Amino acid sequence: MTTISVGRCGYGQRVTKQQRLRNVAEGFMAGLVANGFNGPFKYSNPDWELPFYRVWHRWEPPRRNPAVFPSFAPGGTGRSSEPREILWQLKSTSPFNSYASEPLPTHPMGLTPEEYLEIWAEGAEPGEWIALGTDFLGELGKRFDI
Repeated sequence: MTTISVGRCGYGQRVTKQQRLRNVAEGFMAGLVANGFNGPFKYSNPDWELPFYRVWHRWEPPRRNPAVFPSFAPGGTGRSSEPREILWQLKSTSPFNSYASEPLPTHPMGLTPEEYLEIWAEGAEPGEWIALGTDFLGELGKRFDI
């Protein structure tokens, strides 16, 4: 397991694969909201995972700090995950847990998306999470009218 320094997991605590996935889920969704994506996020796994793979592999933070981020690969075996697993981590405690059935909250937990990212998403600056959302929406827009 990996140790991270601060945030919702606490100083010096071990971070599980699920916690790394949850971190990406929260950051990814808040990044989408910051880009004006309202949802709901109703794309089938094959439709959104290919654009996600493309942008994830271009995004700098996982290369800069791989211990904080999960690795993604088709099939998600062993230490890697499939992108769909990040959505499974959006539990009832997440403001984005109704991502597939309702619009995404424009002010998660009463915060701006940027403030939410500062508090709830680790391993990247808010602007980097927002850039991930921008890049993803650009890739998704090549396939769908969004």
